[in-house]
Amino acid sequence: AARAAADHLPVPRPRRRRVATAGASARAAAELTALLPDPLDAMLTVAAVNTTVAALPRAAAWCADAGLWPTVDAATAPGLAAELLRLTAPSPLLPRVAAADATVAGCPVRSGDRLVLVARHAAQAHRSGPASGPAAAQAVFGAGPHACPGAGLARAQLADVLLALAPHRPVVTRARVDRRSALPGYARLTVRPTAPAAGARPGS
Repeated sequence: AARAAADHLPVPRPRRRRVATAGASARAAAELTALLPDPLDAMLTVAAVNTTVAALPRAAAWCADAGLWPTVDAATAPGLAAELLRLTAPSPLLPRVAAADATVAGCPVRSGDRLVLVARHAAQAHRSGPASGPAAAQAVFGAGPHACPGAGLARAQLADVLLALAPHRPVVTRARVDRRSALPGYARLTVRPTAPAAGARPGS
């Protein structure tokens, strides 16, 4: 997924590097297809693994930095998970093709135009404007016939992780950004608990 995203970044590359990157992406796709012949299975596997690697550590770090752990319980975790997925898009960009003619922010878009949607910019819009409606929480997963079929799983998975971590109220002690990946995330994230788990003996 990281290779595919990098291939769509609109930056100049020497021809030799473009060929090498395309070859590596093709080989990775062929290996995955051999393991999972159904294209839907392959897509869900890639999306689930990369969303997990990118989104779960970022959500834990966000909750620690913002002091949100005391607010996390079975009632609040699903809503918090949806909000964190809106604010911390697992992928910084979404390659799309326009289905119909339209005008976006004053720019004409024709049916069939290839677009690169920079999701992280959309997610940052909450800092300068009011919260959007329910559609905003779905933006990172797409809409209509091309909506991500794993959206519900991603939200449930993130909510479960938050519920599992909340009793320990972890804080981040060390973090290193993964600068080699096209998907935003951590190469290393170290946390430590600040509250003992229920039933734990003192000093354990």
